[in-house]
Amino acid sequence: MGARYVADLIGAFERHAGRPAIGAGPLVMGFSEVLADTYRLAGVLAELGVGRGAGLACVTDGNRPEALLVRLAAHVRGARLTQVVVGPATHGLDFMLRDCAPVLVVHDTPVPDTGAVRIGLAELMRLAREREGGPVPVHAREDDVARVTYTGGTTGRPKGVASTFAAMAGRTDTRGTGGGGPRESVYLSVTSLAQRSGGRCLEHLREGGRVEILDPFAPEEFAAACHRLAPVSTYLTPPMVYRLLDDPATADGVPGLARVSYGNSPVHPQRLRQALTRWGARPRWRQGYGMNEAGVICRLSTADHDAGMSGRPHLLGSVGRPAPGVEVRLRDEGGAEPGPGRTGEVWVRSEMVMAGYWNQPGLTAEVLRDGWLRTGDLGHFDSDGYLYLDDRVKDVVIVDGVNIYCGPVEAALTRHPAVADAAVVGRSSDRTGEELCAFLVPAPGHAPTGAAAAEACLLVAGALAPAHRPTAVFWETSLPLTDRGKPDKRLLRARAAGSAVTDPRIEPAAPAPRPGARQAPDADNGGCRDA
Repeated sequence: MGARYVADLIGAFERHAGRPAIGAGPLVMGFSEVLADTYRLAGVLAELGVGRGAGLACVTDGNRPEALLVRLAAHVRGARLTQVVVGPATHGLDFMLRDCAPVLVVHDTPVPDTGAVRIGLAELMRLAREREGGPVPVHAREDDVARVTYTGGTTGRPKGVASTFAAMAGRTDTRGTGGGGPRESVYLSVTSLAQRSGGRCLEHLREGGRVEILDPFAPEEFAAACHRLAPVSTYLTPPMVYRLLDDPATADGVPGLARVSYGNSPVHPQRLRQALTRWGARPRWRQGYGMNEAGVICRLSTADHDAGMSGRPHLLGSVGRPAPGVEVRLRDEGGAEPGPGRTGEVWVRSEMVMAGYWNQPGLTAEVLRDGWLRTGDLGHFDSDGYLYLDDRVKDVVIVDGVNIYCGPVEAALTRHPAVADAAVVGRSSDRTGEELCAFLVPAPGHAPTGAAAAEACLLVAGALAPAHRPTAVFWETSLPLTDRGKPDKRLLRARAAGSAVTDPRIEPAAPAPRPGARQAPDADNGGCRDA
């Protein structure tokens, strides 16, 4: 019997025949047309040697509607799909195309010759549309690897996350739609189809909703699309939210935008509060915390956002409570659960967890333990079961022997009116072992001055403790981002390590507290990665 995830998709396309499905500007494909093209593509892929369990890579220069069709056809064939949307921060493409061992590489941009057969996306579509569009059996099975998705590689060489069709079905089961779901809105896709957005498009289509693909993201074009397609639901990264807030045309709201899910990287609570205040009761907001390796882990609901704007402001710093069917535990370095309110590594167990890292059994064994996945994120729970992320295990900066978590520092820095965005990394220090370096983006209408930097750092000392105060500050016009929209901390660490410049108005931080002493957590420290 075919994998449920694929069979359900095909059934949805059959049920919703006659409705519009996928749009990109003036071009709109109906559900019947998409299904016929999926069958045609599956036939061509079979002729090119792509069968059940075979590797298929799809590399595009930007988001293309055709890439969704290739994905659907790959799922029907039961192939192991690796999808890459090339962007300014893409690196390691040669490695990825060798590591995933594809029998075929589909592309619309130059790709390295790794020995696999290559075909242009336009040529593949031409061959497909010369065929009949009759039904094709679903070859995928539950335990087959559906996708090998490569991480951004911010801490080293990209890692291939292998997810089965059963895990993909589990991610569908826990998502839910709620009011204002697919049949009531158009899903506007503005993030990479190779990451979360591709799956979100398929979930929206599964429920009979229309998808619109916008590439690249820009506030003016985004606002125009929302107005044209209203009501619109979408998924945004925090940097996209900040761009909309900082653009005069969208600072006070986006007409037509009804629902916003956000995630992928930490959100600064002060900036989230700005969006909720300026944009009013509409759109409705939901945050998702998750990762490629685990699917969704926690959610902060629309009701939680409403509570965060009234009597429970600390909730805007949370990533929410565990999603249905997901177990979340915290562990210290020895594997024990830390006490209430104390920080530990986030461990997760659910049907959505990956099968492992592709071709890396040693690394897989490090992170998968008896069905539990070690996420590498550090966080703490409050008394109501809400999770707050403090940092990444590998991003903790150790100052005078004390762990300093970057998340709360970044949140405190953005409370200053002159700071629109902030990222904090560590670098080597002869005096304290490591020191905190802050990269700040000035808010519109504010100059990037030493005085503003000093005041922002004083906010950190006041909100947390003197030891958390950055000792080096760098102003940036914008933070560099990875292909997935996260602040590129690997690049920022390299910049910090290569510069001895510190702001003359920033005084050295006071001595850190004795090792082992833990500062009271700042409620506004949260954020999320991918969901």
